[in-house]
Amino acid sequence: MVHPVQSVIESLYAAGRCPRLHVNATFDGVVCPDFIREQWRERLIIDLDPSYPLDLTFEEDCLAADLSFGGYVTRCTFPYGAVYVVADRSTGRGIVLDQNMPESVKQSRYGKAGAPGQPGARGNGQSPKPNLRSVGAADDAAAKSAEPSEEIPSEPAAKSSDEEQVQKRRAAFKVIDGGS
Repeated sequence: MVHPVQSVIESLYAAGRCPRLHVNATFDGVVCPDFIREQWRERLIIDLDPSYPLDLTFEEDCLAADLSFGGYVTRCTFPYGAVYVVADRSTGRGIVLDQNMPESVKQSRYGKAGAPGQPGARGNGQSPKPNLRSVGAADDAAAKSAEPSEEIPSEPAAKSSDEEQVQKRRAAFKVIDGGS
């Protein structure tokens, strides 16, 4: 079975688009330069630009690619559990894998532990069907930047309208279900 991360990346490539990944570089099994892991920690953003010779490969539990950091090419490996957003670089539309999103990112994004309507804990350690939801481009400047960005699009600051705004945005996008 094809993992949802692979499916969305391949769909974006087929449409002539550039996939942008949000990755937790501190996740076990991530292989990338130490200075990148230290600098970006749980908020590493990677563009899989099809015009660059990535030698992108998909395995059963991870993806690997040749990536350039400061002009130095390094073979990097990212377990699917480390990837929490796959989006189109130019539009920002894609999927969020809530169960992969680090708690620190959830807290800064949602202002509390866990995503709206999602439990904060993962349970018994089994690998559940991924909880996917679509996202839109809330921050065009970040979506067009070639450099990694520390911030992912944030929710509105006003607490009273948070839930209403979230519901409006969710209603505007179709959720991509990677399950069969």
